[in-house]
Amino acid sequence: MEMRLDAVIKRGRGYWLVDGFAELITGALLVLLGLLPLLRGLTGPDTLIAQFVSFAGDIAIIKLFGVIAALLLIWWLKDHFTYPRTGWVRGRRWPMSQVLPYLRNILLLVILPVLALLAAFFLLPPLRGALFSMPIWLPALLGIVWGGACLFLGRWAGLRRFQILGVVILLIGVAMSIWQLSIGAPAFPPEALQIGSWGPLPETLRLPIEATFYRVLMVVCALTLGAGAALVVSGLVTFLRYRKENPLPYEEES
Repeated sequence: MEMRLDAVIKRGRGYWLVDGFAELITGALLVLLGLLPLLRGLTGPDTLIAQFVSFAGDIAIIKLFGVIAALLLIWWLKDHFTYPRTGWVRGRRWPMSQVLPYLRNILLLVILPVLALLAAFFLLPPLRGALFSMPIWLPALLGIVWGGACLFLGRWAGLRRFQILGVVILLIGVAMSIWQLSIGAPAFPPEALQIGSWGPLPETLRLPIEATFYRVLMVVCALTLGAGAALVVSGLVTFLRYRKENPLPYEEES
């Protein structure tokens, strides 16, 4: 009885993902983010800090407006395509007092790791070597986190395709790390361990830091592009199957 009740609960959760729209639109947004360096150019006449701030600003703008547009588009598609075919399921309403802390925690999870890496570079010289090797270990770490999130969603909603997506994203991250390992870690100048915490960076560190930054940017964007493409394919297959199983809007018999 308990197992049957759990299956019913998961079926209700999975209903919101039954049409594949969420995967299609989320994947398209990730593909756009992954292609951003190509669209705006990886390098330019500005300094590294200016490029980093500009790139981070572009990402923030795309995420903000992209998420809003994605939610509105999913809402519209469900109203005009999904609900007329398979009905509308009322979910549990979340009060704003619960939504705001959730959004705050997501923001902290995005910002705090970046601040921690910057603090480690300036305040903990022994860790600077590990930071210079970020192109090697960061893709695998992100693959574990993103793949783990898909696996959790698959178990939470009882959808096997998200478990498959989790494994695919994990493998993409590991493949990126192996690729970067075959290239070799960026050059790590020994004097990076001895510079002061608050002093200006010597000129000898500028090129290694730029090389590390561009490689990290390249592999993260490639991982984002790969994860987005996997979501698009999964969403497209799900949508085509859903449309085949529900070709016409549902009509109640009079």
